[in-house]
Amino acid sequence: MDQARVFSPEELRIGSLRSIDAMGEALDRNDLEAAGFFAKRLRREVLSMRQNYDGWEATLLGWIERRDGVSVRDAAAAAIDRDAPGILPFEIDEDAGDRWRAVANDLRAAIEARSFDRARELGAQLHTEGLAYHDRGMARVADVLSFIGRRFGIDHLEHAYEEAMSSDLLGDAGFRERAEALMHFTRVHLQPFDLVEDEEKLTFLCDVCPSGGRLLQAGHYEGPDAALVVEGARPLTYERDSLPVYCCHEPIMEKASIERTGVPLFIVDPSENLGSEPCKTYLYKDPDEIPERFYTRLGLQKPSSKSREPRSGG
Repeated sequence: MDQARVFSPEELRIGSLRSIDAMGEALDRNDLEAAGFFAKRLRREVLSMRQNYDGWEATLLGWIERRDGVSVRDAAAAAIDRDAPGILPFEIDEDAGDRWRAVANDLRAAIEARSFDRARELGAQLHTEGLAYHDRGMARVADVLSFIGRRFGIDHLEHAYEEAMSSDLLGDAGFRERAEALMHFTRVHLQPFDLVEDEEKLTFLCDVCPSGGRLLQAGHYEGPDAALVVEGARPLTYERDSLPVYCCHEPIMEKASIERTGVPLFIVDPSENLGSEPCKTYLYKDPDEIPERFYTRLGLQKPSSKSREPRSGG
């Protein structure tokens, strides 16, 4: 294997495979240990997804309340209750987390008992319900962001975004650690993707973005209740003429990571035709190899290698 490569082809395949599919493969070859591992991975992904979207929504609504009071916060919550469910295929259980834990326990027991048909049924239930909750979450987040942008303006939208995306970042961690974290982050969207490693970077490829692109395909930016499209070239839009409001979390995350660690958490290279052509996400092995344009589009200068703190190994 090329010494510049960090991951084997099989590691890349498994890292990008939906956990429900990886579990199915393990069951097909009668590998109970692997099937149990991927069932646990699926459980972690759906619970992480729920926590992420619920937390994101709660933080944004809390920002509205501090900015303009409880009544305006309630108005925003009512708006997303009214508009967001249109993307869902069926009713959502608001207490899904506890039930998913129970389903995951039953799934593990079915695998251990070699009840493979039952295991596949429970795994499909966990994945399908998780995806529905995911779509609910991204629609609601897009709607509350739209409310903030329209009521308070784009500058305040950016401030709210910065608060919502202020969690710990891994921009200065080693390459393998960052890559495995981003694989998990991408699998949380419960959609298939591909991974391609070359000597300088790891590229994440999806037929369509599993969140922002699917919102566009679902028509969430169309009609009388359309979500906001941020207009005007600025760092929040990657200096593009416009960017859907949900997609603006990508530049916010990159900018925050660069300012905190000197290195972007990851780099999104958006397609010219969002929602119909794939975007690419890059993870560079050596920060010095990151093209300067990925900094300047955020209104930042590329830091010199001497200005960064020492980083852990790959």
